[in-house]
This record gives sequence, C-alpha cells and structure tokens, in this order.
Amino acid sequence: MTFHLTGWRQILQTLVGAVFPSFVYTTEEEKRFMHPMFKFSERMYRKFAYFHVQSVLPDSYGYGMVDSPVGLIGWIGTTYSLVSCQMDLTKNIMANLDKGVTSFGLDNICAMISIFWSVRSAQASMRIYHEFYWNDKELFSNLTIPNVPVAISNFPNEIIHLTKFASWTTFKNIKQFNYHTHGGHFSHIDNTEAVVGDLTSFIQKLQ
Repeated sequence: MTFHLTGWRQILQTLVGAVFPSFVYTTEEEKRFMHPMFKFSERMYRKFAYFHVQSVLPDSYGYGMVDSPVGLIGWIGTTYSLVSCQMDLTKNIMANLDKGVTSFGLDNICAMISIFWSVRSAQASMRIYHEFYWNDKELFSNLTIPNVPVAISNFPNEIIHLTKFASWTTFKNIKQFNYHTHGGHFSHIDNTEAVVGDLTSFIQKLQ
C-alpha cells in the first residue's frame, strides 16, 4: 500500500505518541486506548491473523468452513470469543476462550454460527477479504469523505483504534466521537446499550 499525506500523518502521530503520549493524545481516553504502543501492536498481532489468512487463502479455508460445522466453530467461534474481551497473557488460550464466551454469550455464538452454516456463506464472506486486500486497498489508502456526517464509537477490545486526529484526516464531518468501557469487534452484541445510545444521540444531532 502506498501512503499519501493522510497515511503518513497517522504513522507519525502513532510513533510520536509511543514516546511522548501527552504531546499527541488530547484526552485520557485516547491515551488509554493507544498507549503504550507495544500493547497496541501486540493486540494487532494477536487478533489480526484471521484477516491475513482470509486475504491470502479464502477459498482453501472457506470450503473447509462450508464442509465442516466443526471447522466453522473452530475458526469463527473462537474469533467471536477472543475479540470481545481483553486477553490475559498470563493464562492459556482455553482460559481466554472461556472468558470470551462469557462476555459474548454462548447463545449469541451458537446463533451466529448457525446462520453461517445454514446459508453456507462462510466462503463468500472470506472472499471479501481477498478482494479488498488485492484489488481495493489502493482505493481505501486514498479515501477522503468530506461531507457525510460521521459518528465514531471506540470500544477497548476492538482490533484497530484510530485517534481523533487520524479520523479527521479521512472523515471531514465528524459529529460524534465516543469512548466506551467495554465491548469489542462485535460491540452491537457485547455492548448493545452503548451502540444504541450512540446511534440515538447521533441521529438527534442530525435533526
């Protein structure tokens, strides 16, 4: 990916913030989400593997997911669990999975997997990652949205976090920027109240 001015601003801010967080981050919430840098990088490394695999080998894994419900549970079921809670690196993977299942809800995991299995959509959903990575990434590297009103919600167990500064380089009309105390990649399930509250307040701002 080639980085235009916006990309370099984000990279520079992240690097400076790793050494001088008070100089870069304007709020305690922003500092807590982004600093220290090694924890942010570690979270990216541990939770971003699925993106890489699905981008490079979507069909190989996808056909396995469509063919085997056990394979589907092993791949997607663990993802639901691990991205909904903060991993404790002092404990083994099974302890973290148990924590994630409790946070996300076993019923929710079973419901989501049942939908994937019944409509045989696992392979198609993985293919999206491949198309983005190989065909569309240049579009996103130069993406600027000047006029559309935007609301941004930050959840501590999300895979990627952007500061308000980095967000403004892409979205020029941010109406709302909130931080929350819990929730992750599937925040509409593990922190439904916060998502509904943010949507409600955002809609009210537009009226």
